[in-house]
Amino acid sequence: MSEAVADFDGLRPHLVNLASGQLSPGGLVSTTAADVDRIFEEHLPRFMSGRPGPVPVLFWAHGGLVDERTGLEAAARQLQWWLANGVYPVYFVWETGLLQVLADRIRRGAQRYRLFPALSLMRAGSEGAAAAVPALMPRALPPLAEAADAFVEWLARHAGGPAVWADIKANAARAGATAGSLTGEGGARHVARRLAAFNRAHTGAIGLHAVGHSAGAIFQSGFLRAAFEEGVGAFDSLALLDPALATEDFKTGLLPLLGDRIRGLSQFSLGRQRALDDVCEVRGVRFYNKSLLYLIHHALEEQPDTPLLGLEENVAADPELSALFAGGTLAEAVWSPRLRGSADSLSDARSHAGIDSDRLTMESLARRVTGRGAVVPFPG
Repeated sequence: MSEAVADFDGLRPHLVNLASGQLSPGGLVSTTAADVDRIFEEHLPRFMSGRPGPVPVLFWAHGGLVDERTGLEAAARQLQWWLANGVYPVYFVWETGLLQVLADRIRRGAQRYRLFPALSLMRAGSEGAAAAVPALMPRALPPLAEAADAFVEWLARHAGGPAVWADIKANAARAGATAGSLTGEGGARHVARRLAAFNRAHTGAIGLHAVGHSAGAIFQSGFLRAAFEEGVGAFDSLALLDPALATEDFKTGLLPLLGDRIRGLSQFSLGRQRALDDVCEVRGVRFYNKSLLYLIHHALEEQPDTPLLGLEENVAADPELSALFAGGTLAEAVWSPRLRGSADSLSDARSHAGIDSDRLTMESLARRVTGRGAVVPFPG
């Protein structure tokens, strides 16, 4: 066994590794149908033994622009912490790795136009001037940096960026496909079918929760739909971390399920200013001076400037979503930074990629999943 595989071998009882939506027989850690079956036949029952029910079972889907190793490393960092909090996590690692493809296309285009140095500009500007900008209006970057971002958006759109993003969505869709589809049964569909059977055999013994980070929100939309079609009654909670999910897709796919099939929705996202202060980097090279969500919003969706659920100004501009999150009964949005208030609604996340490493965000999430105020502190 290679050192790389040995590093992640302990994840097997908690891992569903996918490639193009199918259970992955290769990669750093393979997942077969038998591996999924063992989760429900051996590993989960062992974890439940001696614990009062319902035992929280958490299904996690990372963002769609990371590679297999990054997804596995994120799962490995979190695993023992979730277990220490009495939660059994199951990680979907769907190994797309397309951010590198997109960044390489942008880099080649920038070099062709001899404008690559502009893509790595550091921002400067007056905080005093920024304070005069009305709430939920983007704070201006220095002119050259703003021009560089506009150029990156143009490059991304004309260098195949929408096709890259569509590929990610297609991977998510294939994961939930039925056995009779052209691609065959997706890996998430197999998990959903086994989960439904386990839930029927252990009524009331587990509580179901799902988390989707970035494009993981798109993945979870498909997984939850597959779970409900297979006979899973309801999920106790769904949490979306800086979701790269179009608001209209949320309204048609997830919103109708709130209250009945999804008993509670929470969203933890960068607030407007934190999203504008974020940057996109690959291998230490900056290629965009804002959160990745802005690049998706402006350039990668089929229609430019498609509103996203994870962008505060897009939610604020939508009366239906504003009312949903303002009600606080079925759904709550936490925009970072929120450093005071209820202990399950705090966040100090500073980057799109790092929101799942923010202590306040993760501990808030753990309180919602476990229903307890006291949780094991998030490491690091």
